[in-house]
Amino acid sequence: MTSKILWSLGTKLFHKMIKKFKISLKESLLFYQKFGFLQSIKSNETPFVLQISKYLFFGITVTFVHALIVYGLGYFLNPAIGDSISKELKLNRTIWNNVYAFLVSNSIAFWLNSKFLFKPGRHDKIKEILLFFLISGISFSLGLFAIKHIFTIIETNSSVEHFANVAFIVCSASVNFLCRKFMIFEK
Repeated sequence: MTSKILWSLGTKLFHKMIKKFKISLKESLLFYQKFGFLQSIKSNETPFVLQISKYLFFGITVTFVHALIVYGLGYFLNPAIGDSISKELKLNRTIWNNVYAFLVSNSIAFWLNSKFLFKPGRHDKIKEILLFFLISGISFSLGLFAIKHIFTIIETNSSVEHFANVAFIVCSASVNFLCRKFMIFEK
């Protein structure tokens, strides 16, 4: 009997969520039609579905830039990819490649976040930049911890750098988004 009640409540909740999503999708499409592509990207007051789409697009863009730099360095300038490199050297170079990539991708992230995603003005510009890089530095440290942890738990040298880079991105991105939204930009 209880499972039927829970199932019924869950189904009602699911249908309510779908209905709200459809309404938000409709609002987003109307907003887009009314203001066009550029204004939809520039506005911080976009409907929910459009705002989520912007978060995803810019998040993926910054992640791609970060990965491009890490793997560009890892293959060409500061080799950290491949079984012929010792695990210790690979760990060291993977960390440094992520440090270099962080500096570039985080600067791009600040620009995109302040220009297109979040409403600036909660703090003055200097404090906003310092908080942004402080929060990013904390998430970056968690990402570095993830890299070291992955190198510790994976005993083989084969492809460990790829798992470590993914762990770095997942740790950093999740902490960055939440802290940026609620601590730096939004009032």
